[in-house]
Amino acid sequence: MIHLACTHGNLGYWDYYSTVIKVEDVVRNNRIITVAESEELFTENINAILQREIKTSRIKALKTYINETDERFIGSIVAAIHKGEPKWTEIDINQNFEIDGLSIDELSIDFLNSKFGVLTLMGNEQIFALDGQHRLKGLRKAYAENPEIVGKLEVSILFVVHQHTKLEKTRRLFTVLNKYAEKPKGAELIILDEDDAAAIISRRLVTEHEHLSKSNGISNSKSANIPTSDNNSFSTLVTINAVNKILFKKSSAYYTKRPSDIILNNLYQKACEFWDAIFEAFPELILYINGQTDININGQPINRADETGGSLLLRPVGHKLLAQTYIKFDENQRQQFIDKIRLVDFNLSSQNWQYIFWNEKMIGKELTLKKNLLAYLVGKYDDADYIHDGMSRIYETYNEDYDNHIEPV
Repeated sequence: MIHLACTHGNLGYWDYYSTVIKVEDVVRNNRIITVAESEELFTENINAILQREIKTSRIKALKTYINETDERFIGSIVAAIHKGEPKWTEIDINQNFEIDGLSIDELSIDFLNSKFGVLTLMGNEQIFALDGQHRLKGLRKAYAENPEIVGKLEVSILFVVHQHTKLEKTRRLFTVLNKYAEKPKGAELIILDEDDAAAIISRRLVTEHEHLSKSNGISNSKSANIPTSDNNSFSTLVTINAVNKILFKKSSAYYTKRPSDIILNNLYQKACEFWDAIFEAFPELILYINGQTDININGQPINRADETGGSLLLRPVGHKLLAQTYIKFDENQRQQFIDKIRLVDFNLSSQNWQYIFWNEKMIGKELTLKKNLLAYLVGKYDDADYIHDGMSRIYETYNEDYDNHIEPV
């Protein structure tokens, strides 16, 4: 039996109780289970599908975050109380109750008296998480590894009263919570994440870097793509973030825990060195960011023209491709990278990129061949047969002949 200090509310069909509870009281003996572990809400085959929706990688990331981050915090879990006999006991507030020396009026006292109380769980209830199933499993894993510390942590729980005779209403609530609770993603997640080193550096780049921080440096796009109507922006926040992860060469687990400020400063310097090299190789890109039009690089106009595709240097995929090639050069080969990359024709309609990147629209396949192709052009990939065989195969799909015309600069 446990007693929980609660506030009681009602919204539509549902009575709910908001409280805090120790992690050990949540996970011990699986007091709260997932929907997939319930035999009541859905049938066995539906529960099997729901179980597959629970991603092990997210659980592992949450476990690491809870165990290793002092600033740990997770959002409320919404749980349905089913079966058993939970008891609600109101707490009366005295009519003479004062705040800052001022008495509260009788109407407010009546309202408060109906909201404050103690929810007692007898231990015979079945409770399942309607929202927060990954958080629940992450807490279980963290507790299993570190029960002394994690067990005493307090998490927020919102209990709703579930009636076995009204299963369809609880199913609907589960659906609504998961259908309409939009999770942050793309640019929004990068803006919010305080643990992901790549996201932290991305935000710093677009606020501090000499060129990326300018108004045309970054599109307001929430995805990696720049809208076709945007003919001014250089890149996107999502692309900057992806480039960082290429440059940093870390595993996905690395981005679940915030590094020290010293490490973050080193990573920021590494990212700046890449972008500074790109802008040194192509100072015309600075002019583009500054709003200048009719810019040429090696005699070719630099734009995002729909007819010819424009320049790969203005495409987010091109920025990632540049980063993938940049990391193939040693630190003492920075000038070699600049000199070599400057000689590459990045016009999407050129013989380098036609049919592999562009054919009246952008082509998204053949990622490995694209990466190796740019490395081949600058002398950092020496399997010419792989390049020529791959390009021959692609040209054949367009009923064209490839004559081994692509060669290193």
